[in-house]
Amino acid sequence: MSDYLDPNNEELLKDFFSEAQMQVDTLEQNILVLENEGGNHDAVDEIFRAAHTLKGGSATVEMMELSHFTHLVEDVLDAIRSNQLSINEDVVDTLLAAIDVIKAMLARRMEGSVYQENTSEIEGRLSVLLPEGAGKKKGAATKVAVPKPVAPPPPLPAAPNPPKASSGLTEYEMLELREAVDADMPIYRVSVKFDENGLMNTVGGIQVYASLKSSGTILKTVPNFEALYEDNFFPTVDYYFASRKTVEDIRRYVVIPDVSLSADIINIDNMVEGKAPAAAKPQPVAPQSAAPKPAASAASAAAPKPVSASAAAPKPATAAPKAEGEEAAKIGGAGAADAKKAGKEAGSILRVDSKRIDDLLNLVSETVITKATFNQISNQFSDLLNDLHGLEAAYREKIKGLFDSLPTYLENIQNGKSIKDIRKEINDEYGDIFSLFDGFEASIKNNVGKFRSTSQNLGRITGELQEGVMRIRMVPISQIFSRFPRLVRDLSKSLNKKINLVIEGEDTELDKSVIEDLLDPIMHSVRNSIDHGIESLEDRKAAGKPEEGMVLLKAANEGNMILIEIADDGKGIDVEAVKSKAIERGIISPNKILTDVEAFNLIFEPGFSTAKTITAISGRGVGLDVVRRSIEKLNGTVTVTSEKGKGTKFIIKLPLTLAIIQGLLVRVGTEIYSIPITSVIESLRIKPEDIRMIDNYEVFNIRNDVISLLRLNRLFGIRTEEHQDYNFIVIVGTAEKKMGFMVDSLIGEEDVVIKPLRDQYTNSPGIAGASILGDGSVSLIIDVSQLLELGLHKEMEERRLREASVR
Repeated sequence: MSDYLDPNNEELLKDFFSEAQMQVDTLEQNILVLENEGGNHDAVDEIFRAAHTLKGGSATVEMMELSHFTHLVEDVLDAIRSNQLSINEDVVDTLLAAIDVIKAMLARRMEGSVYQENTSEIEGRLSVLLPEGAGKKKGAATKVAVPKPVAPPPPLPAAPNPPKASSGLTEYEMLELREAVDADMPIYRVSVKFDENGLMNTVGGIQVYASLKSSGTILKTVPNFEALYEDNFFPTVDYYFASRKTVEDIRRYVVIPDVSLSADIINIDNMVEGKAPAAAKPQPVAPQSAAPKPAASAASAAAPKPVSASAAAPKPATAAPKAEGEEAAKIGGAGAADAKKAGKEAGSILRVDSKRIDDLLNLVSETVITKATFNQISNQFSDLLNDLHGLEAAYREKIKGLFDSLPTYLENIQNGKSIKDIRKEINDEYGDIFSLFDGFEASIKNNVGKFRSTSQNLGRITGELQEGVMRIRMVPISQIFSRFPRLVRDLSKSLNKKINLVIEGEDTELDKSVIEDLLDPIMHSVRNSIDHGIESLEDRKAAGKPEEGMVLLKAANEGNMILIEIADDGKGIDVEAVKSKAIERGIISPNKILTDVEAFNLIFEPGFSTAKTITAISGRGVGLDVVRRSIEKLNGTVTVTSEKGKGTKFIIKLPLTLAIIQGLLVRVGTEIYSIPITSVIESLRIKPEDIRMIDNYEVFNIRNDVISLLRLNRLFGIRTEEHQDYNFIVIVGTAEKKMGFMVDSLIGEEDVVIKPLRDQYTNSPGIAGASILGDGSVSLIIDVSQLLELGLHKEMEERRLREASVR
């Protein structure tokens, strides 16, 4: 119990950060739902529940600045829940601003420090939203009905009705407490009374628990810890506490300003023996300026005080006192390393449906059965091998006997014995030599059949096991789609546009490693659609369009790939404007004739932007270049289609997972390489005379399409025979950007498990990783996007050298 509550417990912090991020996402999503559906009671309840959980959890791990601030947000949400506050744009703006502060507080804690920015302005805005009189309650609005203290556990069966000691515990319970610590260790009953009108009334018991734990061992609480952790208010809590601290030292830990009213500390050994109590009378809380600050309340002192809910207007922001800032820094340093490590690991936590785990366990049980079957077959093969040795010995004996008898049979024939009789004797004696192995042959065929059947079953189980493990890594794309309603809302307000975000296919699942790298490219695409695609209100009216523009965010599965569409109903891409900008930047020549597809692809060039002014949103030309590079790193592709005046659509195509891919195995010399099948367009073989030279680099023609050729043996420095009757070519890339890789032979398709390269191999150009094949050999996995760039650079370098030689 005490280990779980340890605020420096890395596992506890990791769980808290993961849960807190989910609660913050829930808060933000449902606040946006309320903006459109003010009467959605389910959303209100979900928001309140998330804030309540976040407040209690942060108090548990002694992040008091977060707990205090969330408590004020909870008061506002409670006013909405009780219909004392109606939803409007100002309320939503204030709540979202408060969520941003909570995010910042969490981020600081995850970095191992404490949020020390002044929050009085946002606290004032929140307080103004509260109805009259709410400030007097100091958080009572969120308090649930006060339950009766939890009764102590029933006595042990050995003594059904043991007498109660004056400490409030049975003699047997006290004996258990005494046996849990050293014989000379004092045990105290610390009875703490709490302020019902206190700001943190429902988590006071947890705060005292956390403070007290740092100075000794908490053996028991009444009510029990689970009841305290449920965030209910209890007027009095008894802590049975073992420590060598003095009574006055213990009192300093439990008397916390604004939390506890008084503390009664008694040595239970003295109470049982009838001695005078070791503690003095309960003492009220000393004024905050005079009372010593306990370790657990330091964060509370460091955290900004919430503005009173009865304040008529927010107070002007003032700088935080230096002393409080220093104390906050100390609190951040106490468990900074644990918090920072836990913060980094929080994002690696996967929440998995228990049914998927059950499916894996079923497959594991089938694997165990299959293993037993293989063991049985192996034993049968061993027995058959022994039988074979016996049969071989018998066969040799028969053959030896036959050859040894031949002189005797010849002599009998010479003595006049008929050949028929001799044949009969040989057949009787050695006739079974032809059927000697019949039984063995039948047994070996039967065993081979069992082996083949079991191998097929193992293949099925392995395939399902692989799929099951991959499904565990699968997470819904809603994890990133859910962030865009807030982004679209903020951008539409800053750009003075009306935008309706439509999300489809948010339940589509893909690998968590892909999800983590997918947020930036989708975000850049959405920002591009909002800023460049959707017109201003005046332009939409003039074009006969509704004032509200539409941005579609859609995901769908297509085989073992996932398709993500970002579409808008805006003005589309102006091909002429793109061409003019490309000519201006020297990307194309003025006489170049561009197709629409070629013009669309120019917007992915580094530094390319058609924006006339540079703003915080666009104009620097780094957005869509990031999109393409990020997607190519994920072995995916991005294409764009547009129709002027109708809108633009970005289509991102990605593999579901990066851990296992389908690869085309090719041989170059003695080496085997894997090319991701998603990048392969087709494979063919051509004659050497079909290869042409254009501008000093090799190309070949297929269906009137000229494609550059890259010889992998030359690129990787592998000796091979280049003069062959036919050359095998693998065409890779996209419909707009293709290249042919020349290889010695094609081996076939195979599932490839990607292993990252380390140390000196990490920066090998054109290599994405390695895989171990079925025969134990290593196959390097080709990074197609890098090789395409290498090929392009090679062509440009050769052209530069050629032009230099001409001069």
